[in-house]
Amino acid sequence: MAWLRDSPFNPRRLLQVLVLGAGAIVGSGAIVLDVLADVPADPGPGGTAPVRPFRLDQVRLGSGLLQEKRDRIKNFLRQYDERKFLVLFNNQAGRSNPGDVTPPGGWEDGGLLSGHWTGHFMTALSQAYADQGEEVFKTKLDWMVKELAACQDAITARMSGNSTGGNQPGNAQVSRVPGKFGSALRLDGVNPTQYVTLPQETINQLRDFTIATWVNLASAQTWSRLFDFGHDSTINMFLTPSSGSAPRFAITTGGSGQEQQINGKTAIPTGKWVHIAVTLASSTGTLYVDGTVVGTNTVMTLNPSNLDNPGNRWIGRSQYGDALLNATIDEFHVFNRALSAAEIQSMQTSAAGSTGGGNIAWYKFDEEGGTTLKDASPNGRDAGVVGESGSGAAGWIPTHPGYLGALPEDTVLRLGPPRWAVYGGNADTNTWAPWYTQHKIMRGLLDAYYNTNNSQAYDVVVKMADWAYLALTIGDKNQPGYKGNLTRDDLNYMWDLYIAGEFGGANEVFPEIYELTGDARHLQTAKAFDNRESLFGAAVEDRDILVVPKDKIPGRRRPERLHANTHVPQFIGYMRIFEHSGDQEYFDAAKNFYGWVVPHREFATGGTGGNYPGSNNNMELFQNRDNIANAVAQGGAETCTTYNLLKLARNLFMHEHNATYMDNYERGLFNMISGSRADTASNGDPQLTYFQPLGPGANRDYGNTGTCCGGTGMESHTKYQETVYLRSADGSALWVNLYVPSTLNWAEKGFAVKQETAFPRGDTSKFTITGEGQLDIKLRVPGWVRKGFQVTINGEAQSGEKAQPGTYLTLSRTWKTGDVVEVKMPFTIRTERALDRPDTQAIMWGPVLLQILGTPRGGSGSFWEMSLYRYLKLDGDYARAAITQTRTTASGDPVFTSKSGSLTVRPYYISDTQAASSYFRRVEPSVVFGALDTGVPNRKRNDGLPKYDVPVTGIPSPGTDGPTFLDLVWDQAPFASHAAFVEAVTATADAFVAVKVYTTKERDTIVAKAGEAEQELTTGS
Repeated sequence: MAWLRDSPFNPRRLLQVLVLGAGAIVGSGAIVLDVLADVPADPGPGGTAPVRPFRLDQVRLGSGLLQEKRDRIKNFLRQYDERKFLVLFNNQAGRSNPGDVTPPGGWEDGGLLSGHWTGHFMTALSQAYADQGEEVFKTKLDWMVKELAACQDAITARMSGNSTGGNQPGNAQVSRVPGKFGSALRLDGVNPTQYVTLPQETINQLRDFTIATWVNLASAQTWSRLFDFGHDSTINMFLTPSSGSAPRFAITTGGSGQEQQINGKTAIPTGKWVHIAVTLASSTGTLYVDGTVVGTNTVMTLNPSNLDNPGNRWIGRSQYGDALLNATIDEFHVFNRALSAAEIQSMQTSAAGSTGGGNIAWYKFDEEGGTTLKDASPNGRDAGVVGESGSGAAGWIPTHPGYLGALPEDTVLRLGPPRWAVYGGNADTNTWAPWYTQHKIMRGLLDAYYNTNNSQAYDVVVKMADWAYLALTIGDKNQPGYKGNLTRDDLNYMWDLYIAGEFGGANEVFPEIYELTGDARHLQTAKAFDNRESLFGAAVEDRDILVVPKDKIPGRRRPERLHANTHVPQFIGYMRIFEHSGDQEYFDAAKNFYGWVVPHREFATGGTGGNYPGSNNNMELFQNRDNIANAVAQGGAETCTTYNLLKLARNLFMHEHNATYMDNYERGLFNMISGSRADTASNGDPQLTYFQPLGPGANRDYGNTGTCCGGTGMESHTKYQETVYLRSADGSALWVNLYVPSTLNWAEKGFAVKQETAFPRGDTSKFTITGEGQLDIKLRVPGWVRKGFQVTINGEAQSGEKAQPGTYLTLSRTWKTGDVVEVKMPFTIRTERALDRPDTQAIMWGPVLLQILGTPRGGSGSFWEMSLYRYLKLDGDYARAAITQTRTTASGDPVFTSKSGSLTVRPYYISDTQAASSYFRRVEPSVVFGALDTGVPNRKRNDGLPKYDVPVTGIPSPGTDGPTFLDLVWDQAPFASHAAFVEAVTATADAFVAVKVYTTKERDTIVAKAGEAEQELTTGS
């Protein structure tokens, strides 16, 4: 196939072009597929691995949970107007748009991340088409690709003088004036582009909050906004100094007619400094003026999380088009809690009073000038003044040919030298993950090529790759101060920058393009993304530095805590570089990095990341190593981080075949991913989660038009079939990784396999074989199996190799059409302890987390408490009596009730907005065996927990915590007999005596009672 690499167009993935005869028939009723001749290494994941993926169109889902979730997203894709995605691209290309079409909104609104959702949407369309070949998806996708190609051509054409215009306008000059404390920002209310834009993280993590600021009104304006956060006039949250006669705070998701308001009583005076603050604590909102309460609302049901990651985050501008604010503002604080009245009062006499300043953001406006507004909090969330603009968007001339984007090329190039732009809200000077956006667009185009045979998508993405090579080698050559080509040191400095340096998995697409084209420059581009100053080398050497103390920060720019979804995709890219270069260090880095996250930072859902006491406030960052219990209540995991962790686990498995990777893949898939799409028919937005909170009594929010998680969510729910089956590169084995209703058509091998199962609603699966010949079928034996893994072939039990949890069971034989393999893997309910605090536990049902419904009785922040050991039998299955199934939903989902507290417990993947808890606190005061109470305290072994590598405020480390006596006994279940149980109790008690936790007398009492408990532990077993 060498000639393909020499060709400018390499159609190696075109399924309908290069075929072997008329295809292979795999049996009666099987689908006929065309087959590529002499298939080379695949450019995608695992393309050179011993185990490789099937094409998406080779596997079709059957009816079940995943198909239900998939169809909801496919309905959204069908109905969503794809023309919306081209508006911003056309603006940059100088092309016209239909007058009635607007951009998608959210982050896809003309802000600094615009364009990324376009790529996600293209990937989702291509996957939806591959699923069942429905033309509606290909028609939409083909149109988008055609229009994007026209935009790319129009932008590049300017370089040859075929367009008027010049370089982008210079930075607006915005001065500071004397303020209440230091300097302040004057917004004149006249210039139609003079207002402030805040970074998205100032708003998108808030529930309870305080926003406080000083304002000096230059004139009495009705409805001008002190701040306004939202999407449009339907979804927003604002504070106006005057709603006619007095200030008003309002929040709505249904327009002005459905506002939840807090109204003041008297007008705000002009020409003097006034302090205004609004707080929200659960359902109580309070409005303060000059430290005095002027309005309350005690029945608030909305909070900023209901705004669905607002794309418009403005100071001084209204979603409704009201007059711009004509005022001076100073000391603008954002907190993630409701300040007390005393704290608000303290802010009247100093810039921050007793509060320490906004812990989410604090804008002091003390800069000497310019449009960048520095964040004085530890979070680095700089804002920007949107000042006067010069020529229109279409007037700029690109530096290098082939650029395609929804924003000017300058927003990408300015990340590097000589300007070194940082993350923030200023569209003229800041940047926001520009290479992340480039990656998403390129990924979408590649997927259009792979999944729908769109050759134009191939042409466009190769031109983008050619541009990227120039951008990362020559760089910003037309900028004053340019000193020459980018160096390795320059690149390291770029990638260590928080958020601005986030590049997603950009390094994954370039090795694929190298494989498609044979152009070695693209492999060089991929390696340009190596984060070699602070992370890559540590990963190769297996030194976990995801979170470090302040005095041990490596590199010049990286923060103490790394952003989870910035870095997981980088290692997916390193896997692709390894696969297409053979450089072992890239594989080692990816494997070691994954080992830092799983299990050391993995929640029971399969997610990771969050805050903890003493950390800066950003739930998107990694928590310190082995911190689970003290990160749970502080927030929740970001959905798209799990999306990427699953991709990395899958890719690693293809090389190492370790079943643990697939156990973790399954956990994330059937919890966070399937739980990320609301169980509704609504298609107004994708109805997807961003964060999935884990704290007690938390609820999930859905929506996310234009966000990263909204984009990856569209992808996740349209590719459920991609990992159900994998194949050995030599065709000798079929790997069955997931128990999902589906049909595989392996035409190249002459086999089809139909899997029938209700999993995870049921615990059996049936495989019907069509085809003849020798084949090893490798069935994954899940690590959570406790009651055996039974396999029959044509009704006969298999008595050979014993199935071990966390491995694969190989069925090696010559198969014939009609052979049937049946698998039974009885689900049990078990608990999983947090690594750092053993009494903080999750309830698991097979691979599925069971959530406890309702708000804990102790109120917000408190955990449900349960005592469960007294209900266990010898098999250790909590489902026998401790947590029993009491009903089944209309969809077939089991619902359970706990014996302790009569609590309702249900699968995590059920996706609504009910309050639920993912963890509970285990309270087992005495050693009990059934109803027999020994009278001996159920003491803990001192395992020195927690053992944190980075301190957590208020938590001694190393500590003195550890598992209890009963924890360690029941860890050994199931027990084959009562004698085996007594033996385990005796050994555990002896160990506790040896470390002086129990006395000999207490040990004897425990062992004696265990011996008496045979009836208690075997009745009903």
